[in-house]
Amino acid sequence: MPTTVHRQESTTTVRKKQQGLLLALLLSCCLLGAAGGTEPSDAEAIADLARSLARPPSSWKAGGDACSLEGISCSTSGRVTAIDLAGMGLAGTLPSSLSSLTALESLRLGGNALSGAVPPLRAPSLTNLSLDGNAFTSLPRDFPRGMPALRHLSMDNLPLAPWPFPDAIAGCPSLRTFSASNASVTGPFPVAAALVIANLTSIRTLRLSQNMLTGVVPAALGRVASLRDISLSSNYLQGPVPHFSAGVAADVVAGNGFCLDEPGPCNAQVTTLLQVAERFGYPLYLARSWTGNDPCRGSWLGVECSSSSSDVDMIYLYDANLSGTIAPAIANLTGLRRLVLANNSLTGEIPEPLTTLRKLQLLDVTNNKLTGQLPKFKPSVRVLSDGNAFGEPPGAAQS
Repeated sequence: MPTTVHRQESTTTVRKKQQGLLLALLLSCCLLGAAGGTEPSDAEAIADLARSLARPPSSWKAGGDACSLEGISCSTSGRVTAIDLAGMGLAGTLPSSLSSLTALESLRLGGNALSGAVPPLRAPSLTNLSLDGNAFTSLPRDFPRGMPALRHLSMDNLPLAPWPFPDAIAGCPSLRTFSASNASVTGPFPVAAALVIANLTSIRTLRLSQNMLTGVVPAALGRVASLRDISLSSNYLQGPVPHFSAGVAADVVAGNGFCLDEPGPCNAQVTTLLQVAERFGYPLYLARSWTGNDPCRGSWLGVECSSSSSDVDMIYLYDANLSGTIAPAIANLTGLRRLVLANNSLTGEIPEPLTTLRKLQLLDVTNNKLTGQLPKFKPSVRVLSDGNAFGEPPGAAQS
């Protein structure tokens, strides 16, 4: 008997899915056949949307033109200007033909179960884009290019593949709200902050909590005059706690790896090691462990200290998947005896200031992509440098 009931339930479920699909197909055909006052390419895009939804809005009945549907607004010329389907329990995907809705001013899809890729949008008048709380897994590579008038961009709680803070956001100078918390944003935060500081002169709300951002928060971010609300908690940020004015609601300390719990300078060795990490692009695995205000206490990966002092004695990052360059600031670690950076993909030259390290005994940079001239170290320093391109101009070993 249980088996029979299970089969009946399965049959019912399949029938419901088939009925939903049939409804969507019939609806899309009717929309195309009865475009009415809707501009034809816009009507086709809305028909594609109806086809791509596993559960179209229940009020979308066959017949009538696209501009008469719930959640669809049009101009007097029949162009679709707004799609508001937020919180309607929709499932399915978005069609690529949404890019043809070039008169779109608002697209609100938050609070559904839409999945797959977000298609490119080419809507020069779009001011409001809300994607929150769906199941989208990818964005266009140039997102949000093509939306220069954007003022509000909300995309919290999306299971996206890891993606960097978007360079193309520099083309949205009117942006006032950018909210992408718990959205898999990754990479060095100083790069993101530089884009905000230089281009988003109207930004009031910046929310990037619960992501995988690394590095030091530039002090200049706290001086952005328009900023009123910022959230950076639960990332892998390091260095000094940033200072914001009293008029800014700031949630930045919790869940990060700042050296202190309030604004103020870090320990000198911490500052130097973070300059080292900066030259490597603030890799995530270092940001996870290079936290706090004392590299000689805790578990700073690849860092060892002298047992008789509080000086950093060794940096050991062998075969650590590093790229970037070697920081001249390493010369500030005056107690350093061993520097091992072998088997990585480091480029550029060995900084000349490293020759001033009085206690240095070993420098191992074998099997990287270093160029230029090998500096002259004291005879007491064992230098291992095979597997590089010394003597060649900078950049020669990067190909």
